[in-house]
Amino acid sequence: MKFPTTQTTHHAKRSRRFRHRRAVATVELALVLPVMLIIVFGTLEICQRLMIRQTAAVAAYETARLAARRTTTATQAKARGELIMTDRRVNGGTVDITPNQLALLATGSEVQVTVRIPVAGNTTVNYLLPTTGEIRIVTTMLRE
Repeated sequence: MKFPTTQTTHHAKRSRRFRHRRAVATVELALVLPVMLIIVFGTLEICQRLMIRQTAAVAAYETARLAARRTTTATQAKARGELIMTDRRVNGGTVDITPNQLALLATGSEVQVTVRIPVAGNTTVNYLLPTTGEIRIVTTMLRE
């Protein structure tokens, strides 16, 4: 009969300890990975929404800035806002200028620009946040 030596016993203990550590690491991964994925995809979705909102804000500001000038028509100002949205690959965005007849406005009158961008169709990652609704930015400037 052969008795285990200290070296064999030590090797068996190390092997059991290694298997136990691998099992613990697997369980930890199974618990942490879903949380990590939610954080990563949630961050991506929030960043996309912020980009859409920033695009709407820039388009509204630039459109209002042009609409406030005496030398610009409503059509030209609206085209500028739509061009900004097109350059940033926004789909289905609208630009509205109130009042529509800028030539009749007196100096100091308010020009209001509303930019609406639907969330649906403008986000590529749709796992956590709802894709309904729109982002709406209103900018008001005084006519020069």
